[in-house]
Amino acid sequence: MEFVILGFLMLKQLTQYDLKSALERKASPFFSASLGSIQAALKKLESNGHIAVNEVTEGKRHKKLYRITEAGRAHFLEWMMSPIAPSRLENDAPTKLFFLGVMKPPERHVIIGAITEQLRTVVSEYEQNESAIQRSAKPPSYEQIALFQMKTLELGTYYYRNMLIWFENLLAEMGENDHVPQPNTEL
Repeated sequence: MEFVILGFLMLKQLTQYDLKSALERKASPFFSASLGSIQAALKKLESNGHIAVNEVTEGKRHKKLYRITEAGRAHFLEWMMSPIAPSRLENDAPTKLFFLGVMKPPERHVIIGAITEQLRTVVSEYEQNESAIQRSAKPPSYEQIALFQMKTLELGTYYYRNMLIWFENLLAEMGENDHVPQPNTEL
């Protein structure tokens, strides 16, 4: 959650309501958050010095406007360039992809290349597990259980293999001269 918030704040200052709205409209396919989790993340980010808050008045309404600090910017950029823990691949790969436009073209290639390599490793592990399980003897009483356990493993292999293909295609689309237009900062 914190890196999604920092990513949005890399684009512009936002209120808590604006953040919730941006999460619902722009990030909902891969990320959802309650108002409570947004508030908790904002408090943590503020206490760590990654964001700052300004109180503003518009008409009769008082708002808290959040902005990213230099420490927050550095924290976000460091996270973008860091490897993804295998257990976080499903969540962090789409988040990094979503905010890839704030990175410089060479950094984009490094990030997508790292995700692609990690996916190759995961696919290889799934394929090795499938092969080992197919070769193992199963007692007749466990045939149905083993069948659906194997189907679960096949689903994981299918999911990560297709994710790998998608990221390899993206890397090819980006080419060596990544001239992607500037990101749309309108939320």
